[in-house]
Amino acid sequence: MKFDMLKPCDSCPFLKSDAGCRLTQGRVREIAGMMLESQGSTFACHKTTFEAETEDGSYDMTSGPNSKHCAGALIFAEKCNPGGTQMMRIMERLRMYDAKKLMADKKVVDSVFDDMDQMLKVNAKAFGESA
Repeated sequence: MKFDMLKPCDSCPFLKSDAGCRLTQGRVREIAGMMLESQGSTFACHKTTFEAETEDGSYDMTSGPNSKHCAGALIFAEKCNPGGTQMMRIMERLRMYDAKKLMADKKVVDSVFDDMDQMLKVNAKAFGESA
């Protein structure tokens, strides 16, 4: 997975604006939570994933060698926990990720949720739920 996206796609779930894809509370906790853990995980931009058949014959979205890490998720992780996840730190040491470059555009950084509570509230509102 490549860590070279510098801004979220137009329907990134980490965007504060109404343009962002809205998720259920459980999905917000899952993806935002993994970006807040020190060990963390990766989260591919949905526009760089593809559908693959699973063992049971159903289909899941999956990442491949040309998939890119979601820029919104990276910005979110950097905002909440400077230094991000372990994988972000590894990729930075390998010079495959540049946090300073990612965080340089204040307008882009400001477009991403500041914390999980904010993300939960906006997504709950979209579904008519309480966070």
